Amino acid sequence: MTFGGQMLDSKFTFVLYAHPAIVDKLDTYPNVVIVPYSVPGRQFYKDYGFAKSMVFAYDNPEPLLEYDYVCKTDTDVFFTPEFNNFPFETNKIYIGKAMYSTPVGQELLKKAAIRFGYTAFKRISDMHSTVVAPTKDLIKIMELSDKLEEDMYYGLEEDGAWIGDSLWRGPIGMNAGICSMYATEIVLSSVYPRDRVVVTPKLDARSEARNDWAEYYHMHCYHHDFIYSKFQAKYGAYLDAVTVEGRSAADYCLNVYVSKHKAMKETPEAFVNLEVIVDPVPFQEEGRWPIFMYTWEQPPGYRSSWIPPEDGLKA
Repeated sequence: MTFGGQMLDSKFTFVLYAHPAIVDKLDTYPNVVIVPYSVPGRQFYKDYGFAKSMVFAYDNPEPLLEYDYVCKTDTDVFFTPEFNNFPFETNKIYIGKAMYSTPVGQELLKKAAIRFGYTAFKRISDMHSTVVAPTKDLIKIMELSDKLEEDMYYGLEEDGAWIGDSLWRGPIGMNAGICSMYATEIVLSSVYPRDRVVVTPKLDARSEARNDWAEYYHMHCYHHDFIYSKFQAKYGAYLDAVTVEGRSAADYCLNVYVSKHKAMKETPEAFVNLEVIVDPVPFQEEGRWPIFMYTWEQPPGYRSSWIPPEDGLKA
């Protein structure tokens, strides 16, 4: 995230909330501020890991208060230079567009909003995890959403299924479910006027998208094995890759990854941490396919500029 973020204007600063144990392993570019931070020890944050991306903003807001606007996002994202042209407007709240509901699921979400105290809920759209807002609004949104997602996480009776006619909480204690997205959608659709909330596909675009990267402000790595996949990167599939000339979002993400590895080799003094961690590919059980396979097959119609070596890829 921060390596590719060096292409952003000097007006932008990355504020990284990091566990104290890894602070000295993070690269510090001129536009990076690192805040040592430990998530509260309550059981909720152990049961539902995604909630950790909410709590820091209101639990320790001081580092954010010097900025007019904050973009709250995850670390598995790639910013493009188009973010330099982001339409920062007073009192506007921007959020990435998600895809998690069916008509039945939307009705269930409305009922859940009322059940958990948000009787003014008027649905706008599926919403993703990236929010760009005036700083004080962002802090308020995160606090309300975090408290609501905890109520929903423990209060929804059914686990449901992904993109099903139910709400997908995920099993208690598993890092699954999208209560965080449900909660943010309910808060934004209930607390703020409709004309203040802008849901845009230019945020949280898919990292394997075939469209020109210039159409997006940033891309998000989803759970898949197509170029660009954070899982394939984690398992070493791109260690021998080279930069490509393609202009798709997928090519852009791959190029950022490859460029960083190249820079680490050519200018190691510019980096704090030169360690490249490659995990073994996990298998579900003996005799079955691995959970994540090295695959270069893409969705129908995809054309990638990167061709894997003939002798395959190494883990």
